[in-house]
Amino acid sequence: MRSQKLLIAAVFVVVLVVVLAVLLPGLSSTQPPGPDPTQPPTPAPTSTSVPTPAPKPVPENGTYVNTTYGYAVTCPEGWFYTESGESVWFSSPDKHEEVRVNTNPLSSESEGDTENVLEALNATYVEDLRAGIDAEWVSTEEISLDGVPAYESVFSVPIVDEDRYTFVVRYAVKDGVIYSVMHTVFPPEYDVYNADAAPAAESFRFL
Repeated sequence: MRSQKLLIAAVFVVVLVVVLAVLLPGLSSTQPPGPDPTQPPTPAPTSTSVPTPAPKPVPENGTYVNTTYGYAVTCPEGWFYTESGESVWFSSPDKHEEVRVNTNPLSSESEGDTENVLEALNATYVEDLRAGIDAEWVSTEEISLDGVPAYESVFSVPIVDEDRYTFVVRYAVKDGVIYSVMHTVFPPEYDVYNADAAPAAESFRFL
């Protein structure tokens, strides 16, 4: 289970780097900087800088509401949520992260250019996830994220030997903010709670 948690942490950290790579330099660069492919991505240090927030149980009705960025996610009974800056992740009863929502405000230069932002994210996800965690791109399609035009990209990520898991990220721009909704799909023998990850991610809705 520990190696699985490290894989999950790595993939979510790479995704955050991808989003920041698009936001910080704007859309002028066609090759946003990515993680060093020789150095596996790791979570930000927690001992001497910002302490890791404690997970909290989801409300009794099962729905987490983020009033800052105006969205809600419904989780199964017994799940937890953890807020850290502009990221919120949702964990199963064993405290294993299954779903994450990242919110990143766009720079003023990028606002109003939604299609280019989404296309830049799409291209950067494919490149940087391959470099960072050896993820294999499977597909990308145009979808709707609660009525907002979005993309859904699917990646296959190695676990150990021939085993792989699927990483799904859906991303949209609304009111000058990039919303990225991510979840994992593990083989059943790796995580008994993971079957609930997709429904929880798909419950995402704007307020």
